[in-house]
Amino acid sequence: MSEINLDNFLIFLDVDGTLCSYEDFSIRNKKDHKNIFREYSIKALNQIIKYYNADLCMLSSWNSSFPNEQKYKEFMVGRGIKVNGFLKGDKDSRASFVIDQIKAGLKHYLIIDDEAHQYYTMMPQIEYKRILQPNRYRGLDKYDFKMVTFNYKLNV
Repeated sequence: MSEINLDNFLIFLDVDGTLCSYEDFSIRNKKDHKNIFREYSIKALNQIIKYYNADLCMLSSWNSSFPNEQKYKEFMVGRGIKVNGFLKGDKDSRASFVIDQIKAGLKHYLIIDDEAHQYYTMMPQIEYKRILQPNRYRGLDKYDFKMVTFNYKLNV
């Protein structure tokens, strides 16, 4: 894993339920699962990345599908995602991984994960306003973008 720049804004990102919905998994062939990112989810993520000039840290079961970060980054870019800095985090200990980065000095971050219960149990170490839990059957959308940019006003 590459080194995290603790001065940058970092988005900890899950894929399933965020960029592709659980509804898509139930109606599509699993062999085609890499082609089911929703356009509006990509657009919302790109808006959030642009708004915060954020880097991505992947905390997803998809991490094990890529031999290295460069291939993973190329895959995400190939799907239309704007990527600044990019790295893979510990997908098996997501909340602990985030807390370790906070303890190391990370101040500017957002967690986007449809299965956010693990983060909510770690409050107050992880601030509530830094957790964005999209609807897993809809995925990330424009209302999620509005939530983090207009309602939360996260310090950058």
